Amino acid sequence: MFYIKSNALQISFDAFHRFEEAESLWRSILPSGHHLLCPDIQATEAAMPEDITFRYVNIMRNGELIGVMYLQCLHFNSKHYHHGIFDRPVLKQLKECIIRQSVHLLICGNLFRVNFQGFYFKDKSDRSLIFDCLQLYRQSLKQDAEQCGILVKDCSREFAPAQFSCYKFKAFDQDLTMELGIRSEWKTFDDYLGDLSRKYRQRAAKIRKAAVGITLSDMDLGMLQMQKNRIHELYMNIVQKQSLALGILNADYFLQMKQHLGEQFKVFGYFKDGQLIAFSSHIYYPQRNKMEIHYIGMDYTQNQIHQLYFNLLFDGIRTAIDGAFDTIEMGRTAREAKANAGAHAVENYNYIWVKPGLIRLAFRFIGNWFEKNIGEDWKNRNPFKSSPGMAESDR
Repeated sequence: MFYIKSNALQISFDAFHRFEEAESLWRSILPSGHHLLCPDIQATEAAMPEDITFRYVNIMRNGELIGVMYLQCLHFNSKHYHHGIFDRPVLKQLKECIIRQSVHLLICGNLFRVNFQGFYFKDKSDRSLIFDCLQLYRQSLKQDAEQCGILVKDCSREFAPAQFSCYKFKAFDQDLTMELGIRSEWKTFDDYLGDLSRKYRQRAAKIRKAAVGITLSDMDLGMLQMQKNRIHELYMNIVQKQSLALGILNADYFLQMKQHLGEQFKVFGYFKDGQLIAFSSHIYYPQRNKMEIHYIGMDYTQNQIHQLYFNLLFDGIRTAIDGAFDTIEMGRTAREAKANAGAHAVENYNYIWVKPGLIRLAFRFIGNWFEKNIGEDWKNRNPFKSSPGMAESDR
């Protein structure tokens, strides 16, 4: 625990490395059922993902607890970007800069979750203090490597520019996740298929047919323990295909999530001839009537044969319909594939500050490269019938 104070704001902090050290006071201020009290916080901490440490921060004003911050401290390095982002000769210096320096990022929120705001204030009028608090906290970390950037991730609503720009934060645009609303008339997966246009129904039939010979298994804790190294291998296949992966999980993560969340977390294994060739993890939120396709993994050679990725999406949709959920959260990546399944984009509100110099230039370039390579074709995908009464020949 340590303590710092700003005389101007009369704000002080107590910061802890473990959730159990902060839990009592957090329960005294956070509403019942708040996501910052959910067991997946402890699960992520217990898994101890590489390059990440955690801080649980109490925010006090004149000695009174007014809010809390959940922080992840990320050591950003060359493991977190792929696919030749810096291949052009003129950009080699930026790459060497990142490799040479200790680039530490302070994340207010959860790198491994969607819609997981990392702060809470008892009085909503104090909400914009988060930018003061994060800069003050960063300045206090003299005993650690200096934080080169701060990301305020997945805010529940937008801030006015005047509230963040004075601290040199910038709105992080174009951070979208893909969601599918489950229609009330979809009682079975066949009902969903029936609402697809003829072109997309035919495509879906081919995808489902490609899964012949694959056995789907709801993996319990014992199976997860037995397959944890294979699960991590399949997960890393996905990571290495991504251009940017700020948080990288380890083999224990899925075990810890299952232990802490129980039936609200499931991992479905896809087996062929007794070998695990893919998996898909789900998180269920009964209080919000929502489910999330969490992390996945696959053998890309088998994906070409069995259309594994698209079958994972379809199985997620089937699970959401069978569970009578209202919404399925599909995540940030592969927008075109998810749009083909009927998902639409939902904007997240993020704010970022990066230390001036080569590090800021590198992060600006990575952001621009990332957006350029995503493209916009996914925006034109609409797999559903235009109107209930339209003839098949018109679609």
